Amino acid sequence: MNELIIKIGPLFWVLSVLAVYALAVVAERILYFHRIQINTGDFLRGISKLVNAGKTDEARHEASILPGPAARVVSSVLAHAGLRREELRTVAEDSVQMEVFQIEKNIRGLLVVATVSPLVGVLGTIQGLVGFYSQPGVLEGKAPSLAMSDAVYQALLSSALGLSIAIPAYLFYSYLASRSRQIVHSLERAGTEAVCLVCDARQRREAGESMNGRGV
Repeated sequence: MNELIIKIGPLFWVLSVLAVYALAVVAERILYFHRIQINTGDFLRGISKLVNAGKTDEARHEASILPGPAARVVSSVLAHAGLRREELRTVAEDSVQMEVFQIEKNIRGLLVVATVSPLVGVLGTIQGLVGFYSQPGVLEGKAPSLAMSDAVYQALLSSALGLSIAIPAYLFYSYLASRSRQIVHSLERAGTEAVCLVCDARQRREAGESMNGRGV
C-alpha cells in the first residue's frame, strides 16, 4: 500500500476519497431501500377492506404506522378522502413527488464518481509521464530502458486505480437508479389505486344512501 501511495502520489488520496464516498452512498441506499420495502399488494388489500367497510380513519391510521413512502402516499390520499377524484389525483401526485427526492438521494453522486475517477487516473498518468520526460537527458534518448519501463508502470497505476473505482461505481449507479425507478412506479401505482379505492367506496355509499332514500 505504501508503495502504491508513493508511486501514484497525491492523486491517490483524491481517488481514495471518491472510493470511500461511493461506498458510503451504496451502503446507505441499499439499507434505505431495504428499510422501506413493503408488500404493496397486501398493504393495499388491507386498506381496501377497511375503506370499503367505511373505516377510513382506521385505514389512515394503519397506513401512517407503516414505514416507507408507499404508506405515506396512501395515508396522504386517505387524509383528503372528502375531495373529488381530480383533486385526490393531484394530492397523490404531489405526495409521490415529495418522496422522489428522498428515493433518488445521492444516487447521482455515483455517476459523478464513475465519471471523475478515470479522469483523475488519466491526470496521474500524464503527470507521471511528464515528470519522467522532464528529467535531464531523457529527451536525448539517454534514459535507460529499465527506468523508462518503471516510469510507464508508475504512470499507468493511477489510470488503473481510477478505472477500478469507476467501473463498480457505474454498475451500482445503474442498479440503484433502476431500483429507484421501480419504487417511484410502485408509489404512482399505490397512489392511483388509493384514489380509485376512496372514490369508488364513496360512490357505492352514496348510491346505497340514494336507493335507501327512494325506498323510504
